[in-house]
Parts: sequence; C-alpha cells; structure tokens
Amino acid sequence: MAILASQKITQSGLKPVYTAALVAGDIIVNTGIEYFHVKNGSAISVTASVTPVISTVIDPELGTLVKEVASLTLTAGEAGFLGPFETEAFNSPTGQLTLTYTAVTSLTVAALYI
Repeated sequence: MAILASQKITQSGLKPVYTAALVAGDIIVNTGIEYFHVKNGSAISVTASVTPVISTVIDPELGTLVKEVASLTLTAGEAGFLGPFETEAFNSPTGQLTLTYTAVTSLTVAALYI
C-alpha cells in the first residue's frame, strides 16, 4: 500500500497528479475533507471502496445505526469522486483510511481536498 499525498484545490485551480492504483490499496491521512478522484482507463468495470472501521453504532433514541461501505463503480473509461469520509467511522487509530479496488489495470487515483 502507498500513502497518497492529498492535493489542495485552491482558487488558482489544481492540475492533480494521479498515481497508478495499487493491488493492495492506497492510503490517505483523513481529516474529514479529503476525497478521491478515480479514473478507470481499462476496458472493464472497476469498483473503488472504503470500508468503515466502525460499522454499527447504537443510539439510545434511534437504535442500531449501520455505516455502509462507501463504494463507487466505474464502467470502462469513466471517472468519478468518492468521499469525503467521516473520521469517526472510517479512520484507523493512526488517522488513516484505505481505498481498495476490484481491479487496478489502467486505474489511476488522486487524493484531493478543498
């Protein structure tokens, strides 16, 4: 796994730098404002996912609340955004989260924030 540097979008704009997605997944330090831009250059559909560390919470008034896996399916040639992610639900104890993929051939990713 690689730790991706989050790139800030400013009024001046940003030409994001994309990296090849890794089979083991990619990691970012998550402060709650980061999101991913994923580009699928392959000929197959690919799903990018972030699994919450805490998947259920019991609220005294609302009962059991379930946090679903955040996932984005991109058909061949599509690009899309995934995130942002709540720190309480998605962060590891070190403040990071991991993006995983169903396939990585011709898949690139950039971590962004405003």
